[in-house]
Amino acid sequence: MKGLTIGIVTQSHLCRNPRVLKEAIAAASAGYEVIILNTVVSQALYREDLSAVSDHPHIRISPVADLTQSGLRSFTDRVVLKLGMFFVSRLKVQSFLALGYGALRYFSCCKGIRADLYICHQELATYTGSRLLKAGFKVAFDLEDWYSEDLLPGARATRPVNLLRTAECKALRQGVFCMTTSYAMAKELAKRYDSAVPAVIYNIFPRNSESAPKKSAFTTPLKLFWFSQTIGPGRGIEEFIRLSSSFRQGYELHLLGNVDEYFREQLTALMTGVHRLFFHPLVTERELPDRIRDFDIGLALELTEPLSRNYTITNKFFQYLEAGLPVIATATAGQREVFEQFKAGFMLPTAPGPIDLEDLEIWLNNPSTLRKAQFTAHQASAFYTWDSQMKTMLTLIQGAIG
Repeated sequence: MKGLTIGIVTQSHLCRNPRVLKEAIAAASAGYEVIILNTVVSQALYREDLSAVSDHPHIRISPVADLTQSGLRSFTDRVVLKLGMFFVSRLKVQSFLALGYGALRYFSCCKGIRADLYICHQELATYTGSRLLKAGFKVAFDLEDWYSEDLLPGARATRPVNLLRTAECKALRQGVFCMTTSYAMAKELAKRYDSAVPAVIYNIFPRNSESAPKKSAFTTPLKLFWFSQTIGPGRGIEEFIRLSSSFRQGYELHLLGNVDEYFREQLTALMTGVHRLFFHPLVTERELPDRIRDFDIGLALELTEPLSRNYTITNKFFQYLEAGLPVIATATAGQREVFEQFKAGFMLPTAPGPIDLEDLEIWLNNPSTLRKAQFTAHQASAFYTWDSQMKTMLTLIQGAIG
């Protein structure tokens, strides 16, 4: 492994993409040199990125685009992205320029590091990886989402969906290996593109030995928790508030993430008098596990459209389990995958009827069932560990480059 370099290609800050960070640390700990090529949109987030890898001298961050700079390059990156989106939406041209900032440089920057293996994340990186394959490089892909099927209708107009489908097909058929987030997703991708089934690396986090376990007692009223980088429409929050509006016993709904004032007012207007709504600002990835433990029940709410959301299992689902929280989870194909082994909460049908809502209300008001779900959450956390996922990933890397 000495002297072998892995280039991890992404568009996000490490502190906002824990999957990339975990893979980088795992590869560096196994003796590989790791170079992360990404885009910087905030100096504050970039400082968090650097802090996250400060204890790992074999990891280097090499930004391809930096929008915090005031020079011509940053200006050009913004203009080129807008042009790309114009090409797609108005001229119906499948332009890769619409996939992200620095699109014109990603390929050359990747070639420039001459990595022994590239692992490509996210949309622009997947397209770039398909070009690297054509140029003769060893390229693997981590399909965190089903990119061509991960867009709400309003966003599809400015995205080169057919180009993404072509890139996904090349990734699955020609990549040295592919990874994704659930067996449900892996099987569906293989079926769609007539490819080998990708390996599954669950969105599990390394255990934090310093974190205190979740207290066993539940609060009154119950504190329900949901988090994401952005609190916005299409995440199932509005639907849950509407569905639970008839519950007689009040609860607190705590949402953590960035939210604009318009959507905050929308959600606030939906809440009935017996329930209360709280908003919390984003915290760092290191702070998040302890923050989750402040609450009683995690909400893993998903819609089945776009299609990707039906098949993936998000990081929040596993972080709830790690914190010892029972989970209210939408019955998507991905989340059913875990509930079939560990019923660590309540599974809500994708189109719940009155009987389902009555069952949920009964479940929420039964201390015995809550304690049982909490115990099962701890069991699931002990079963789904990052160590096992890391071994799978490193085996794939070793098979590709030694």
